[in-house]
Amino acid sequence: MKLFKNFLFMTLIAGFAGNIYAGSASIKLSALTDTLIKGYTSKAGASKTALAVFPLNCDEKLEKQRVGFAASEVMSHRFVAHGAFTVVERGEIGKLLSEQKLQASGAVDSDTAVRLGKVLGAGVILLGNIQKVDGKYQVNARLVNAETAEVLVSGYTELDTNAFETDARVYLNLVPQEQTLGVYAVYNYRERSNKNPAFAESPGPSQIITTIPNKFSSPLVGGGLLYRPGRHMQINAECLTLIGGPRYATVVSSSTPYGSTIIVATRPDFKMTSISVMVSYVSDLWRNLGYLAGIGIQDINAAIDRKKGNILSGGFVKLGAEFKPQSRIGLGVNLKYEMYRVIKRSEQSKNKMMELTPLSIESVLTLYF
Repeated sequence: MKLFKNFLFMTLIAGFAGNIYAGSASIKLSALTDTLIKGYTSKAGASKTALAVFPLNCDEKLEKQRVGFAASEVMSHRFVAHGAFTVVERGEIGKLLSEQKLQASGAVDSDTAVRLGKVLGAGVILLGNIQKVDGKYQVNARLVNAETAEVLVSGYTELDTNAFETDARVYLNLVPQEQTLGVYAVYNYRERSNKNPAFAESPGPSQIITTIPNKFSSPLVGGGLLYRPGRHMQINAECLTLIGGPRYATVVSSSTPYGSTIIVATRPDFKMTSISVMVSYVSDLWRNLGYLAGIGIQDINAAIDRKKGNILSGGFVKLGAEFKPQSRIGLGVNLKYEMYRVIKRSEQSKNKMMELTPLSIESVLTLYF
């Protein structure tokens, strides 16, 4: 239980740390924005005109990752905070781009942007481009008069790749929405009261073996692979193995012509492995927080005292939530409910070795590609 609590604590700390971090990329984009504002006000004075901030142009790969949109969104916040312009709502720009059958996160050429700026009632528009060269994002931006298409002021900056992708992660889509691959580690935990009654077996006419189960916990650890063929469909395949296990007091009574012999042993060699496949529906809740609801099937192979294991096959359902501090990292918590419960001592035995608690909780760390 202590190990699980520590794992969950570190998961939360990592999530909050990713959320509060503000890196050098935001500072540089804010400085670029201030340069544009200063250059504009030195020419046009303090008149507060309307400004439409369009996504920065970029190549097709960066466009799919919403890089141009992310950079312009960070700059837009700075324009609003400064107060030199009345910034046109992002929703209005997105709506207009959709009506014109243009991608809200994609490229808009200068002539189209000038025309759309007039429709929005903007006196000034922000245009520019961003490209990735040798591990750096190079940003060129300019303020353009929406009436005359005259470039009023321009600026340039370079951003470290990791810093930008961290600062702008809530706007980026670095991992594709479809054909997504991932690997993950799982820690599955549940408490078991193990209230099964003691049972006795007689391997010989003069010997009786009595097994008394005790309370135990059964953390399962392992990992798996995931694949998203579509935006809302996910397929998982995973393998988990037991660490620790149930405790048994085993009493062996033997009768001989010379009297009775009693032997007591504890903690027999117990092994349990689970292999499962699951299909689930995945979707976003809000920004970098998502959820899943899935159904699957698994095999549980359990063995005691190195004897041949008992194999159970059955279904389960799972509900989970995932927080992404970065686009390629997911921190999840799942609730899993299994449809079957009883594991026997062996395939032939009628005695219960243990009864599974159906509900368990999981912590999951995922790396996406």
